[in-house]
Amino acid sequence: MSEQRDHLPTIMPTSNRPINAGAALDDDTARLDAVAKVTGRARYARDRYEPNALFAAFIRCPFGAATLTGLDEAAAKAVPGVVDVKRTGDEGRYHGEPVGFVVAESKHALRRGLRAVAPKWKRGSVKTTITDDAGPIPATEDDVAEAIANADHVIEAVYSTPVQTHSALETHGVVVDHRGDTATVYASTQGTFSVRDGIGDALGLARSEFEVRCEYVGGGFGAKFGPGKEGMLAAEVARRHERPVYVFCDRAEEHLDTGNRPSSRTHVRVGFAKDGTPLATRVHTWGGVGVARRGGGARIPSQRYDLGSVQKTHEDVQFNAGGPRAMRAPGWPQGAFAEELLLDEIATVAGVDPLALRRRLDGDTARRAMYDLGADLIGWSRRAKTGTQSSVVRRGFGVGTTSWPRIPARAEAEVVVHRDGSVEARTGTQDIGQGQRTAMGVIAATKLGVPLRLVTVMIGRSSYPVGPGSGGSMTLPNTAPAMMAAALDARSKVLEHVARRRGMEANELTIADGYVIRGEERLVGWEDACRGLPDDGVTGRGDGRSGAAHRGEGTSAGVQFVELTVDSETGVIAVERVVAIQACGQVVSRKTAESQIIGGVIQGISYALFEDKLLDRNLGAMVNPNLEMYKIVGSRDMPHIEPVLWTQGQTGVRSLGEPPVVPTAGAIAAAVFNAIGAPVRHLPLTPDKVLAAQEGGAA
Repeated sequence: MSEQRDHLPTIMPTSNRPINAGAALDDDTARLDAVAKVTGRARYARDRYEPNALFAAFIRCPFGAATLTGLDEAAAKAVPGVVDVKRTGDEGRYHGEPVGFVVAESKHALRRGLRAVAPKWKRGSVKTTITDDAGPIPATEDDVAEAIANADHVIEAVYSTPVQTHSALETHGVVVDHRGDTATVYASTQGTFSVRDGIGDALGLARSEFEVRCEYVGGGFGAKFGPGKEGMLAAEVARRHERPVYVFCDRAEEHLDTGNRPSSRTHVRVGFAKDGTPLATRVHTWGGVGVARRGGGARIPSQRYDLGSVQKTHEDVQFNAGGPRAMRAPGWPQGAFAEELLLDEIATVAGVDPLALRRRLDGDTARRAMYDLGADLIGWSRRAKTGTQSSVVRRGFGVGTTSWPRIPARAEAEVVVHRDGSVEARTGTQDIGQGQRTAMGVIAATKLGVPLRLVTVMIGRSSYPVGPGSGGSMTLPNTAPAMMAAALDARSKVLEHVARRRGMEANELTIADGYVIRGEERLVGWEDACRGLPDDGVTGRGDGRSGAAHRGEGTSAGVQFVELTVDSETGVIAVERVVAIQACGQVVSRKTAESQIIGGVIQGISYALFEDKLLDRNLGAMVNPNLEMYKIVGSRDMPHIEPVLWTQGQTGVRSLGEPPVVPTAGAIAAAVFNAIGAPVRHLPLTPDKVLAAQEGGAA
């Protein structure tokens, strides 16, 4: 079958990063879908142009606040190829909010229809930042206030982070092929089953009457759960016309109305002893949630460091912008940025090494060992004391930490062994680029004891066994135990058939390297053993309960070290090296695990140095809704990233996707502080802010 041909394993031994050799169930296999992706055979939802399809798009508000006063529906309907125009609202509360939609026979007709509708607007007043409507800081509790007042040193500072958009390769969208009494939904989603559960009513169909498919997804960092506005529009139009409907955002819409990592503002007042030990910390955070009501929390304190007696309060602040959605470790990078830079500021005032301070304040045994390894790998001994450099190009070192809990979720899996020896590993969970397809194949092959080339991984369909969404770093920690159990169940059933035919006990037999073995004797090859199976083969099944023995426990700890340079004349920061040490329990696929760490670091660098959603203060409109002016990290900005898979104390498969993005921005900010001697407390760390910090002592 074509899917099997596209997913043949490519074995490429890795000579670099020898520190990770032997850390995984599989060290050398490249992504199973690599060939399909690089040859273009992989079909994403965005590639689905079904015969006789309609195309739909939203009419959107172009201002931060405006009332729709006119819509020329007749002119739009007169455009050849326009099928329908509908007004759905009158008020736009943010740039990009939908107030209607156009349906057409082609993309060209759709664009012409959107122009012809010529909406007229009455602009309203706008608020565009947290500070426009932020409330006062609540009173500090007496014991915290007293401890701070009696401390040897006090630091009071404000840290802020901008809005970050998701900027996935494939934009949000859905294709719905509605055929009256049945439908197929092709979705770019992080949740096969959340789309299924959310779109049924709009389709007018029961769950059993339609299928959601997402075999390939072009990225998703938290904003692609459920059908979304795009899916609901596609379902509504498809149901009405009983034709396929294509709805995908363009890049501007992706920036405007598909969620974001919210902006944050953190006020910290900390009192600490002469040796840098925090005695009490008062934290108040504001989260910029746009028109939403919540979702702007910043995780500070992180609980990774002992900050003494702590009082934390928070306020979500509304203004005229789209609301947030989950984004890779939601709330954690904002908090880590403030916390890590604060610790370096404390260490500098106290005259102690910031790494030594962290060792003292961090009670996690694994991270303490990671500090030692990372310091050696990055060359921490070369670090100059903060504020002592006077050269034009100054070198800085920083460190940050991370952790992530295990989040349980329902997961089931099937492993089908056919009479020809081929194997299908099935899970409805999607692969959004993190390597889920590869991990499932490796697990099935390893636990069965057969070559990976025999395994075809079937994923991303709601007709397959249920699985979690790709979020919260809960995909593999929950699907791996289920797939392990399913593979072992299938293996047991194969051995029962072999034992019965040979007059043996199944517990005498095992399977390894593609052979059925008793003791040291190879009895029969895998393919020959499978010829005696029933016509429909055998099916092994697993779920969270049967796979409980393989479940990871505890948190996924990590430490990152950064080395960079700062040009003190231009303010330009160049990140040179990042050493990212990350625990994740049992590593399944070394290459995809390393890729997850590298990807998190890249996203963290981009957050630290470049990304910023900018709103016009008067119009409330986003001024950079594109990838030209909304800057993300590029290949020339990329440092040498060294992912280190921490395998000590493995306890089954644990979380990996989220934690690597948490500490990067904070570690970079600490390194910049080390280089120039003044903290830059507001992301992104652009040259103007660096120069201002050098002039004024902080920025």
